[in-house]
Amino acid sequence: MEKIQIQGKDYITVNERIKEFRKLHPQGQILNQVMANADGQVMFQCKIIVDGVLVSTAHAYEKEGSSFINKTSYIENCETSAVGRALGLFGIGIDTSIASAEEVGNAVKQQAEDFQL
Repeated sequence: MEKIQIQGKDYITVNERIKEFRKLHPQGQILNQVMANADGQVMFQCKIIVDGVLVSTAHAYEKEGSSFINKTSYIENCETSAVGRALGLFGIGIDTSIASAEEVGNAVKQQAEDFQL
């Protein structure tokens, strides 16, 4: 899987994790559900199912406007984070971290913005 380096560590993107999952488990399921969506805040749950068995569950939370991407795409960003975390917890793309490249990149950007205030 292709890696991205962020602050000296390698991370795997969510799309790479999905491609690997599809290669290993072509009949596997990635099921997403909005758990909460109100006042510019959203929480997703992602379940990974292989051969009819739930093998991983993860959650993600995002706030509208909390980062550049979240100004317009906080719902999509949250869904992607939940998928990446669920696949990571299942063991896909976790050479150095459960967090995906997207998650770490967003966290780094958010911290930089917070320190500028």
